[in-house]
Amino acid sequence: MSIFDALKNSVLEGFNTSLTITEILLGLAVSLLAGLFILLIYKNTQSRAKASGDFNLTILLITSISAMIVLTITSNLALSLGMVGALSIVRFRTAIKDATDTAFLFWCVAAGITAGAGFYLITLIGCLFIGVICVVSMFVLDGAAKTYLLVVRMDGTEVSDRVESIFEKYKMNYKLSTLTQNADYAEAIYEVAFAKKYKGIMSGIKNTHGVRTMSLVDCRKS
Repeated sequence: MSIFDALKNSVLEGFNTSLTITEILLGLAVSLLAGLFILLIYKNTQSRAKASGDFNLTILLITSISAMIVLTITSNLALSLGMVGALSIVRFRTAIKDATDTAFLFWCVAAGITAGAGFYLITLIGCLFIGVICVVSMFVLDGAAKTYLLVVRMDGTEVSDRVESIFEKYKMNYKLSTLTQNADYAEAIYEVAFAKKYKGIMSGIKNTHGVRTMSLVDCRKS
């Protein structure tokens, strides 16, 4: 046997041309279970405003579709080469605003690939491991300071000194972005880092002499 024949046989041995119905259904079933687990983690660790119905369905579909593609690739050499070529020219134009959503999509693809390739143990252990990371990160980051825009409308620009004294009292990070003076009132816009334990100072700023109204806006991308 020549080296060429040995290489040819080794390549062909890597493809299973006799996939049974049981193997196909098992791969798709494991990918579906992985998708449901990923969806459960997503809905319980991300904000409810982000958890839209379209993205929830996307999580389930991508996991199963990835498994179906890998099942096809592992069963036939010609189809695998053709599918790789076809997928290489696909371009997705949908913009994903949150990097966390991108990570969940990669998780779905990885779970689908491992399930379709028959590595069910890797799929299950990997999903559990990443799920634990998501849950732990949720509790760790929940108390971390997050950046907001604080819009304060007041009688005059001198009132801003009183507002900033409250920031300094609580040792908060803040930055004055805009300070405008109109005929009737002044308006200051601050970039502030709020954590849950600092939300009590909102009432302190509101009760400050000279402060008319105030608004807290989440300036992070949704």
